[in-house]
Amino acid sequence: MSRIRRPIVLAAGYVLLIFVVSSIPSLTAPGPEFVPKDKIAHFVEYFILGILLFKGIGWTVSLSRSATFGFLFAVGASVGALDEIYQSFVPGRMMSIFDWYADALGIAAGCGVFVFTRLGRHPRDRRRPGQAGAGEGETP
Repeated sequence: MSRIRRPIVLAAGYVLLIFVVSSIPSLTAPGPEFVPKDKIAHFVEYFILGILLFKGIGWTVSLSRSATFGFLFAVGASVGALDEIYQSFVPGRMMSIFDWYADALGIAAGCGVFVFTRLGRHPRDRRRPGQAGAGEGETP
């Protein structure tokens, strides 16, 4: 599997994992009980998805940073919305707009960390000064 395809497969596999976990009836987040525990779990789950989406398709979209963020956010938030709708059909689970808000915030944070910081530079652009970059010092 090439380096370009591996992150896309990881992102798709993670989306599948989200839906598999959503299929478990009456699931609660592990750990001690406190009020926003469920929302924190949703945020973290979709923060990870945001990172995987960026790593999988963020460098393949030739858009501005804002447009790339918007595209990745739309994809991730749509996954969250579909997951919430799906949960409404699982016994013991329910759809919640507040869970989706936490999903959307997680996607925004996960994608945003890469789109709007130096972490989001393409690996070919991370060369140290003095190293040949794309098109620099290379002979055809």
